[in-house]
Amino acid sequence: MNPDTPRPSTPSDPPARPGLPIGIDPANVPAFGCIVYFAREGDVFRGRVANLAGIEVTAASQREMLGQIVARFKSAVSDSLGKDETPAWIDPPAAKQAGESKLFLPVHL
Repeated sequence: MNPDTPRPSTPSDPPARPGLPIGIDPANVPAFGCIVYFAREGDVFRGRVANLAGIEVTAASQREMLGQIVARFKSAVSDSLGKDETPAWIDPPAAKQAGESKLFLPVHL
């Protein structure tokens, strides 16, 4: 067969999907909701996760604060799931304190 000639598809070929091939079926990638409360205190951003115990950070920027929170959230959830345990969810989530804003982040592991 000539390499420039497209080969016919066979029943064993997976169906073509539009977009970039990423090698992972998006339906199998777990995602978890991360509720973040944060406040700016002078030149420092303080953030905490309202629905998972033990994650509080401070940072020089909101971007840095969220990056730290997402990394710690992923680590905590992955560690729990790796041990066949349920993450330490807080249900209902902790109450928002005066001066805090709320963000909801869908976090993919």
